[in-house]
Amino acid sequence: MSCSLLEFCRLQELKTVRDFLFQSQKTERVEENEASEEEAGGQTGPWLQDCTVSLSPCSDLLVVAREHRAVFLSAKWRTDDSGREEMTLAVSWSGTLSSEEECVSSCVCIPLASQKSSTGRPDWTCVVVGFTSGYVRFYTENGVLLLSQLLHEDPVLRLKCRTYEVPRHPGVTEQHEELTILYPAALVTIDGFSLFQSLRACRNQVARAAVGSDVIQPPPLAYKKWGLQDMDSIVDHSSVIMTLCVFDQMKNASVLGGFHASVKGSPPAMSQYVTVGGGPYTGFYYAVEGSSQPLLSHVALAVASKLTSALFSAAGWLGWNKNKHEEESVQKHKPKVEAATPLGIFGLPDSRRHGESICLSPCNTLAGVTDDFGRVTLLDLSRGVAVRMWKYRDAQLGWLQISEERGDRDFSPSASLPRRHALFLVIYAPRRGILEVWAMQQGPRVGAFTVGKHCLLYAGYRLMGVNSVTSQGWQLHTQQVCLLDPGSGALRTVNIPFHLALDKKSERAKDMHLLKKLSVLLKSRDLEPVLGTEVKSALLEIKHPAMKKQALESLLSNRNAPVSCLSDITRSLYDTLKQQPDQVDTELLQLCCSQTKLLQLYTDVQQLQSTTDTEEYCHTEEVSRVGPILHRYSQLTSRPSVTFAQDSPDSPLSAQAFLSQMEVTENGELKVNRGSEGDWNQLNFLFWGCLCGKSPLQKVCETLQRAGISPQQLLTLLLSVWLQREKEVLQQPEETVKNLLSLLHALSTMKAVDQSWDPQSVSPWWQQVRTTCIQSHHSAAALLAALVAHSAAKSSISLHSEWEAVSLELEQWEVCVCQLEDVLVLQTLLLMPPPQGAAAAGAAAQCSVKTLLEGGTGIADSVSKWVFRQNLAPQRLKEILQEGEGPDQNQQDTDRTALLLAVCRRFPHSLSPDLLHAHCCWEYVVQWNKDPEDHLKLISSPHVQLISSMMWSTFILKRFSAAAFLMEKVGKAAKDRLCRRDVGMGDKAVTQFLGCCVQLLQVLMESDSAVEEVSPPELSVEEAWSGAEGPASIAELALEQKGVHFPLVQHHCLLASLLHAAMTFGLKVKPLSLFDSKGKNAFFRDLATIQLMPSGDMDPGLVSLRQEADWWPSLCLELGSLLQVNPDILRRHLVCELYNQGLDLRAEEEMLQVEDKDVLGSQLLVLTGQRLSFSLLHSQNQTQPAMELLARLPPTLCTWLKAMDPSELRCPLVPLVQSSRLVSRVIEILPENHAQYSLALHLLE
Repeated sequence: MSCSLLEFCRLQELKTVRDFLFQSQKTERVEENEASEEEAGGQTGPWLQDCTVSLSPCSDLLVVAREHRAVFLSAKWRTDDSGREEMTLAVSWSGTLSSEEECVSSCVCIPLASQKSSTGRPDWTCVVVGFTSGYVRFYTENGVLLLSQLLHEDPVLRLKCRTYEVPRHPGVTEQHEELTILYPAALVTIDGFSLFQSLRACRNQVARAAVGSDVIQPPPLAYKKWGLQDMDSIVDHSSVIMTLCVFDQMKNASVLGGFHASVKGSPPAMSQYVTVGGGPYTGFYYAVEGSSQPLLSHVALAVASKLTSALFSAAGWLGWNKNKHEEESVQKHKPKVEAATPLGIFGLPDSRRHGESICLSPCNTLAGVTDDFGRVTLLDLSRGVAVRMWKYRDAQLGWLQISEERGDRDFSPSASLPRRHALFLVIYAPRRGILEVWAMQQGPRVGAFTVGKHCLLYAGYRLMGVNSVTSQGWQLHTQQVCLLDPGSGALRTVNIPFHLALDKKSERAKDMHLLKKLSVLLKSRDLEPVLGTEVKSALLEIKHPAMKKQALESLLSNRNAPVSCLSDITRSLYDTLKQQPDQVDTELLQLCCSQTKLLQLYTDVQQLQSTTDTEEYCHTEEVSRVGPILHRYSQLTSRPSVTFAQDSPDSPLSAQAFLSQMEVTENGELKVNRGSEGDWNQLNFLFWGCLCGKSPLQKVCETLQRAGISPQQLLTLLLSVWLQREKEVLQQPEETVKNLLSLLHALSTMKAVDQSWDPQSVSPWWQQVRTTCIQSHHSAAALLAALVAHSAAKSSISLHSEWEAVSLELEQWEVCVCQLEDVLVLQTLLLMPPPQGAAAAGAAAQCSVKTLLEGGTGIADSVSKWVFRQNLAPQRLKEILQEGEGPDQNQQDTDRTALLLAVCRRFPHSLSPDLLHAHCCWEYVVQWNKDPEDHLKLISSPHVQLISSMMWSTFILKRFSAAAFLMEKVGKAAKDRLCRRDVGMGDKAVTQFLGCCVQLLQVLMESDSAVEEVSPPELSVEEAWSGAEGPASIAELALEQKGVHFPLVQHHCLLASLLHAAMTFGLKVKPLSLFDSKGKNAFFRDLATIQLMPSGDMDPGLVSLRQEADWWPSLCLELGSLLQVNPDILRRHLVCELYNQGLDLRAEEEMLQVEDKDVLGSQLLVLTGQRLSFSLLHSQNQTQPAMELLARLPPTLCTWLKAMDPSELRCPLVPLVQSSRLVSRVIEILPENHAQYSLALHLLE
């Protein structure tokens, strides 16, 4: 694999960019250029050479500037004609950066790291531009000026940036971030952290100013300024932080300070500034850390300066002395320029040679320098010497640092050490149009390209704002060297593989080349012709064992390679290795041997699949006994489902997949690596042909045993295939059962089985079958396998004479078969689809013997979930359990009932009616709690005696207390929104819920009363399931509950009734305020605890409150006694309310029960007066007889009637006959000596 140029991006609108930057060159010359351009097919002269060009290292921003204009191009993604996404750079901003007096002399694009994201992508990119006036200005990607600094009054020659790099090993000095600005005789270095903070602050200010917020002054810039003396002319520079080794430090100390000079414990870090130009040709300046204090420059906000310039222009317009003000403002705002700290020089003198540019390597130890003699010189910066020279005129330089690939590292003798890095110098000679890549320091040329008139772009830095902590885990990809084609706008990067840095003569380099060649050959579509010749020769030529192993593995994993070729190549390699016993790698030899063996096995089994034999075994009679339930199970499981062709178990198994799933152990045995549950093709490949009767059973078993697979592994594989392909097994059970019996006989007669069986104990061979069956969720296949194995075990056990072991073995089989039959019936019931419109509660549970044994008594739990899914009403369930099938509605109901009864017959103890009802109730309340609006009506099943206390504390109490506190807070029946917020359901659902709470608490009181009369039930379990372990069932937990405290339950029931009534009638009431402090404290406690209950002596204020809050006749009288309110007051109130509604007949019935007739008579007399007042005085249609009647009335009666307020009546339009009857009743109940008796007599007249 060699060097290559890869295009990764393309520039849009290049002609627009050129026209904008060169628009000052009008007249004939432009026309001539255009004419020559058309002739040359669009190829112009090297116009980019006349511009300042800078590309962000993240390749998302390109700046092209000339004189005082600039164009910014930003990254955009677009779809090309073929539908492929490609990155382009399109113009995002163009404009003028300064006045015409100053021109752009240098620019650099610095991506700034995001403080929030950890991906390593830049947050934004800052464009730094240096001008001939000495100003350095900072812009956003959109051309918005952030800040402008004047740090020195000479033209800016060059801007360079240095960013943080993770040190590759402990000896490397950590490089701090900085921006360096070169002037003709001075160098300014701005600290990276200070610059980062200032730029962020200024960008925030621009955003604040855009929305009219206050401006906050950003932090000042910290910088250092060095005077570069003793050099005639400087044109370029580079900056490095270096630390001397201890030897160099001691040498310098002794040379400078003599024999007695003292040496510091740690050598100080120092900055090295390398300049190029003339007299000397290259200069080295050194600044020891701490020798100069950093200067602080006040950051002049661009936003503020715009405001002042606007103010001054307005002042001139108003007629003030404009020039004077301008001069003053210039004097006032021109920043103070600090003096430079001089540095001493050491240089490479070459009086006639003038340096033109310097390019620093990423490792900061080498630099490439170009000069006016057309030479490129390689400098060793740590020693200050030139180590190599090339001849290229007007060369442009760049560096590439390539890290070692992970694969290459594994072959290295120093694999445990950090990854190595190779350094390459890229030289572009524009005159010759060639680009060359050289290995450092004395390495050969490793790549050369003819590229034409291009522009080489090398950043030499990465992201600013990164440090040793934030850089961890970042996967930041930046382009190192880019080549820009001004004609097509293509941006290319140079791709160099690491191995080119290695010695060409080394065997490893040659092996790597062969490995790469092999991988290219294996990717070719037409593989068969090259496999026998080229691939084989390339593989045999590789010398290094690790690489040879990698090549063999990649060949064996290739899906397109035919088995015959693979076997041939592997055998040839094995033979070659055996001929070199001295220098062979044992691991490689073992790999060849094992893969040859596996490929042979694959071929043998594949050939056997095309032949059949006709062995016959009689199948067990037991299969016909379980036939009906198997048939029903098969119907329920054979519903259509979506499968993918490549996942089909019938798809052929490739040799590569077979090899990947088989492994040869050290002692030569074959072992199967079963990956995920979906990797069944290999198992099908070995045994499914035998089970279907397509392959000879005996021969397949012998072949597998000869290959070295243990009988135990074969048994596991056989059972796995059988269980996984349950659907196909049930389609033709007779044939598959016969073949399974034959296979089990064949496997159990292998030698290894007889040797491993100790007759004194249970057979581990058959125990393996039982374990596999009881763990499987495929109930039907597991039962069939158990029946077949039971039959095979009987015939093999009869050979042994130990009666104890035989009886123990057969007993284990009996239990296993019984359990599997139970599970099959249960699973068939659970697979019944729910009726149309039933609430969906997830898929049917998959159960196995193991899950039921480990889950305690999970049987009732599973059936209760099924009852919920089937939407079976409690009464209907009770009928089924008591009466059997009975008259059903339809076929599905008959089927459902029959299956449920079959399960109940198999589990008479685990599914006793009480237990099942308790579990069903619990399931309903669990489902209701998930969605409390839907399943409310189902909570109050009549069979909750055992668990209503648990239900109350687990699910009900929290919502009940929330409803009570909500109504206490709002003082009335709460609205829908508040109910949803506090209780988690709507107001109608809350009303239903409170009614259910009343019923639940009443059931709890009834069960508490009856607990002592009835003995607790004994919870037993079926004999076959006596070994079940796991958590206690709901019924067991309910029986362990403490008895409830009856008065406390009654107290809660009273509150529930009040809340229910308030919600039903929308009444204004504060329910908790109807109780004293003891009553309030007793609420929402555990119902089993004994609490202080309200005493018999009542607070008069509470009594009056309670009298106002009586409604709902039958309930009110019942609650009245509990709330200690006089029932006679309630009855009187009820009679008055009935008369008020015009229900006179019902009122007369209730009147018979009232004791205090005097008070009632007075109340009814007022009510009669209100009725007559309405008909005589307030009725709309007043008749003449009514007026005449009013005139004849005595004055006292007339005045009394006028004083009545008929608006209190709910039904004022009552026939006069009813009112007359009411007056008669009043006279009957009032005693003659009553104050109002005479008034009643007047009314009667």
